[in-house]
Amino acid sequence: MKSDLLLKIRDAEAEAQKRITAAEAEAKQVVAEARRQAEALIAEARAQADFAYNERIEKARAQGEEERRKALSTGEKQAAALRTRFQDGVAQAPDRALRILEARL
Repeated sequence: MKSDLLLKIRDAEAEAQKRITAAEAEAKQVVAEARRQAEALIAEARAQADFAYNERIEKARAQGEEERRKALSTGEKQAAALRTRFQDGVAQAPDRALRILEARL
């Protein structure tokens, strides 16, 4: 009777140890899968962040290029207006100089 009871206890302990080992293995698999999923989510988030960053950079670059074109156009218009005024002034310079000199005489 004692030996039967001891055998049952030993069998129960062995079965419990098997269950513990199986549960530990399953827990390791669950943790590994969770880690893989977390790494995949992090990689996806990084990819999205990189895409958003590059999109903003490209948008800012395009906006800067547009502002550069506008400033260049404005500068070219101002330069053309100044050239015209200078050329008009150069043509009138001798007459003005003569008038000034004559007025002082």
